[in-house]
Amino acid sequence: MQGVRDYLLKLENNLMLGSGRWIADFNESFWEYKVNNLTFNFFLWGGMRPKGFALSRIAATIMLPNYKAACFAYTGGPDIKQLTNMVTAIHQVADEKKIDWSWLVITHEGAFSSQAKAKVEKDDTHELGIALVDVKNQVIVTSHSYVGRRMERFIKAFK
Repeated sequence: MQGVRDYLLKLENNLMLGSGRWIADFNESFWEYKVNNLTFNFFLWGGMRPKGFALSRIAATIMLPNYKAACFAYTGGPDIKQLTNMVTAIHQVADEKKIDWSWLVITHEGAFSSQAKAKVEKDDTHELGIALVDVKNQVIVTSHSYVGRRMERFIKAFK
């Protein structure tokens, strides 16, 4: 499990300080985040309005919506039995915190089952992107929603 933990630390760093800043200003991170009977490895969230100097802040406030974004990480087994519960929990948090779109990154040290991959690839939930990350083989499978397709390049945190 050390490989998964290392990956999650790199992912958190990349989203908060690296290329993830191009997507959103993930400025809050909560490890071992509990929602109902589920515990996510971490939950990051923030806004999409860029920061900057006085003039750019004023322009951003006037012209750009401040969508809220989040990333949930979960370490699961190769068959992702908890997927429905995870999606329900994410929708609950999104409603409470007024989050507009979210990513769910499910990590495992080894390959996921073909059924799990098919389930994720078929998902087209508009405001949720789902990725299965095989940390050992460095393979990522994402959902086909717009949010899911966009997340792959930002969650490659293997190095």
